[in-house]
Amino acid sequence: MTGTLVNGDDRLVSTDGTFDGETLRLHYDFYDGVLTAKIVAEQLEGAFVRQWEKQTLTRELHATRKTRGDVLAGSKIDLTGDWVLKVGEGEKQRLWRAAFKTASGKATGTIIPVSGDWGSLDGTWTADQVLTLNRFDGINARVLKMTLQEDGTLAGFVDLGLPDPQRKVVAERITGRNQALVASLPNPNTHTRMNNATEPFKFSYPELDGKMVAWNDARFRGKVLIVSITGTWCPTCHEEAPFLQQLYSRYQAQGLEIVALAFEYTGDFVRDRKQVEIFARRHGVKYPMLLAGSTDDAPKKLPELVNFGAFPTAIFIGRDGLVKHIHAGFEGKATGERSAQLKSEVEALIKDLLGGREK
Repeated sequence: MTGTLVNGDDRLVSTDGTFDGETLRLHYDFYDGVLTAKIVAEQLEGAFVRQWEKQTLTRELHATRKTRGDVLAGSKIDLTGDWVLKVGEGEKQRLWRAAFKTASGKATGTIIPVSGDWGSLDGTWTADQVLTLNRFDGINARVLKMTLQEDGTLAGFVDLGLPDPQRKVVAERITGRNQALVASLPNPNTHTRMNNATEPFKFSYPELDGKMVAWNDARFRGKVLIVSITGTWCPTCHEEAPFLQQLYSRYQAQGLEIVALAFEYTGDFVRDRKQVEIFARRHGVKYPMLLAGSTDDAPKKLPELVNFGAFPTAIFIGRDGLVKHIHAGFEGKATGERSAQLKSEVEALIKDLLGGREK
């Protein structure tokens, strides 16, 4: 028995599951999560339970069977295109990029903060000018709801499905007239940087077998190295890993090494090792994955990084042992051309570093 979480074109299939005619139980081992629900009349009632930081997060689940053939009256105004979202208020306000596509009452899209995209969002764009997009992927439960204003902006809220309160959102379509606003969006290629570019990026953590791996080991000396700061709880990290493995398979013989520093929720070695093992198996990862500690530890264990906060963050190190480039987040398949462009740019950078043409 399996169950699939559906978000637009995304399909997240459970590891396994059971159904005894009354109770459904689905395991999503790669997220350390379990969905349990019972049939009540024509509905499923239950919860999705998983680890969240150092506590257990329980989300109530209420599901009804989807009926086909329903026709939704949609707005004739097309929101398709790129937008800038002003999220929050005052000093805590943040700018996020977004991409929407609307047609016949339906809406899809994604949100792209500097920390990485949210994956595919799915929802509606109704005749009363209300845009609703949502996503539940086992980790994130998010709702974006905005109404079209007379000035052409969208205004509403975003709910991240956590104890935090809803945040106000105002969205402005990207045009040739607001390039100053677009230019103020955080750039993932420059957002995070080394505190001292003349010093190497240092790390020393245990591999899954307990053996210590350090930045100055002989295996990395004179090599091009990608350090991925990652976590098995991070959906975008699950998108980055297969791409890194492709690069590793393609360029290891030419002098490329990759190492992942996994910051997990609990910091419990046994639990974290199990989750990282599942992650590595799922994506066929052959490069070393190190257990770096809990997510709470990351800021103090990465003091050489300025403006760190995105999972994943990729650090590109040249043959001389110094950092040449840092990319915050990862643009996944939901971002379309942005994802293809990022992969092309990273591969070009790797070729340059391997060839000695350091940027």
